[in-house]
Amino acid sequence: MIVMKENVFVVLQQALGLIGFVGFLTIALVLMGLVIGQGWREEWAKLTSFECGFDALSSSRCPFSLRFFMLALLFLIFDVEMVLVLPFIFSLKVVFLSFSFLSKCLVFVFMVVLFLGLVHEYNEGTLDWVEDK
Repeated sequence: MIVMKENVFVVLQQALGLIGFVGFLTIALVLMGLVIGQGWREEWAKLTSFECGFDALSSSRCPFSLRFFMLALLFLIFDVEMVLVLPFIFSLKVVFLSFSFLSKCLVFVFMVVLFLGLVHEYNEGTLDWVEDK
């Protein structure tokens, strides 16, 4: 019984030592960040929020570029495509042979729809940022 109490005290002492070390390290890093940081370089430009290249102090009713909006939508579509397609591509060596014919056709249709969407956006001119004069 006495040995068990001593073991509990040793474990408790080690846990408190670890908690104290982590607390000391946290305080030291925060203080070092405050000392080394460049809080003294606060300028008006650094204090304003940055909103996608727009002047933060201008009117909020300024017109928004439709081309920028369309490009952002295209980015989201193809970003989601990468999230859906890349795991499929990496698992092709193992899983592709066991896929049913319907699964293979659905993946093919998904890729065709994305490609046709890209062709449509190219023909529409959404991807052209430089205007021909």
